[in-house]
Amino acid sequence: MSGNKKILLAGGGTLGSVSPLIAISSKYQADYLFVGTENGPEKDFVMSHGIDNFQSIRSGKLRRYFDWQNFLDIFNIIVAFFQSIKIILKFKPDIILTAGSFVAVPVVFAGWLMRKPIVVHQQDILVGLANRLMAPLATKITVVFNDQIKDFNSKKTVVTGNPVRTTTNVFVKDDKLVVITGGGLGARSMNKFLRPFVEKIIKSGFKVYHVLGSKNADQALDIEGYYSDKFINKSMLDILSQADIIISRAGMSLISEAASLKKALIIVPMPDSHQERNASFLAKHNAALMVRQGNYQIMDRYLDKLLAKEELRLGLGENIYKLFPKNAINDYIILIDQILND
Repeated sequence: MSGNKKILLAGGGTLGSVSPLIAISSKYQADYLFVGTENGPEKDFVMSHGIDNFQSIRSGKLRRYFDWQNFLDIFNIIVAFFQSIKIILKFKPDIILTAGSFVAVPVVFAGWLMRKPIVVHQQDILVGLANRLMAPLATKITVVFNDQIKDFNSKKTVVTGNPVRTTTNVFVKDDKLVVITGGGLGARSMNKFLRPFVEKIIKSGFKVYHVLGSKNADQALDIEGYYSDKFINKSMLDILSQADIIISRAGMSLISEAASLKKALIIVPMPDSHQERNASFLAKHNAALMVRQGNYQIMDRYLDKLLAKEELRLGLGENIYKLFPKNAINDYIILIDQILND
């Protein structure tokens, strides 16, 4: 295929479904259009990483239980489907890439109807409803681990690992650092759970950098050695690279970035969500420490160990690094070229 390729990326609502796509776009030369939600955090994030062409569509969540909101969301999904057709007709993408999210579903359905190649990427251990709907229409499905192949049609499923952004910045590290983050939208309940431990961390000789979330600025603490931000766009990976310990939710996107940096990770999964399966998978492989939100005793015990023992921190970092497949971006790019050159 000659000329500059045109690639449509679809995802949003949270940054978990966006980060792998940004990692690909940073290494693969093409004309990109990103289709996301109207009110999510992804627009600023995407544009800060060099993709200026962003279009939003309606978004509706598909619930597996009765809720009056379902009726409005069905209408939004129908509108989004026709918006997607219009966008695809105008942009004429050579391929559509998504890493999940409900906003991508109408885009993929429209793309399939218009015979566009589609790659659906599955990050989380538990397959969500959006990817279950999109997978049958995909040209190829990419997964992070071999264990995930069983969840899809094996004939069109490829293990690539999880594409992650990279940092080339080199820092002189003076202080030991714990980074706390609840993901792209922040996590108010997790911030509240971790509040009693901040002083303990600082008294142990560590600084704390806390990404609160865009609506959680009121949860910032006034303690020497504690720094906070509401939301980080482009420099988040640089901050993670400085951490000795990362305490976070259990979204696979941030976990993968921590793995690439060989960081000791304490994960507090969102209660009653797919994140609990991600956390259990890592804990089973001794690649991270899992703490259920509200279990103060376990968090206190794990912090005592990690703050005191550098060898334990380094060991966890090595374990999570070894668990994840390497060269994910390169393998994903090879797959894109294979599809486009078929």
